[in-house]
Amino acid sequence: MTEAEHALLDKWEAKKTEKSRKKTVKKLRKVLKKKVKYVGATKCNGSCHDPYYEAWKESPHGGTYNLLKPGERKEAKERVKLDPEKDYTTTPLCLRCHTTGYKQRGGFKPAGSKNKKGKDTSSTIDPEEPNKEQVGCEMCHSVAGGSHFRAVMKASKGKFDKGDTEKYGQRWDYANVCTRCHTHPNTPFKPSVHDKYKFNFEERKLKADFYNEDNMDQKLEKVKDRAKEVSQSEKTPLLIEDFKIKKGKLKFKKGTKPYNKKKKTFNYKK
Repeated sequence: MTEAEHALLDKWEAKKTEKSRKKTVKKLRKVLKKKVKYVGATKCNGSCHDPYYEAWKESPHGGTYNLLKPGERKEAKERVKLDPEKDYTTTPLCLRCHTTGYKQRGGFKPAGSKNKKGKDTSSTIDPEEPNKEQVGCEMCHSVAGGSHFRAVMKASKGKFDKGDTEKYGQRWDYANVCTRCHTHPNTPFKPSVHDKYKFNFEERKLKADFYNEDNMDQKLEKVKDRAKEVSQSEKTPLLIEDFKIKKGKLKFKKGTKPYNKKKKTFNYKK
């Protein structure tokens, strides 16, 4: 183990014995040496965030994919001149903002997706446990998926600070990242069509309610303390990846991604 790794475990007050520390670091290294990817909301639920997951399931973000199905939200679709009886569950423009990590490593793959060998690679959808087919945790909390910072969270037993996970792809510039979809120029649901499509982050944030009498005992201890911290992405928001549809396929525009996977560096707004 390196001195830096020992210092990090000291900071987290994690694993007292040398043997247990080595085991923790070994697990962490194993994950971090792999390429970052999307893992899905069910992984967050299976770790420490059950109250958030259960609340998310009942939220608008927990049912975004369902809106793409024929017959759903008929009035809204007609308002923006979309065919309400059409199936949009494989439409690239819609999938970018109605699912998690579409066209990125580990992200959602619609029905009909195949690899180079012709094997079906489409994402499994379980109505009882919504996952990547909806707008999950990683769409707002990560730059390129949560596989790395999730490992840091687990190793720290929840005692990480914002800087610890931000190094591994967590983002905290929520008011900024929400504009990726809610105000994207390609969305048909514009304020010019109806006032209900005006997006105000502070107003939307007030509607998020995770805790009730049944899960109050699961409230994470460091939430209030962490809220007092100011991360780098809060000081200087990250870039918002832009995209276009070319020949029926979604392509990210060059120079707009918030994370450079080759250099493992973050791209902030100037």
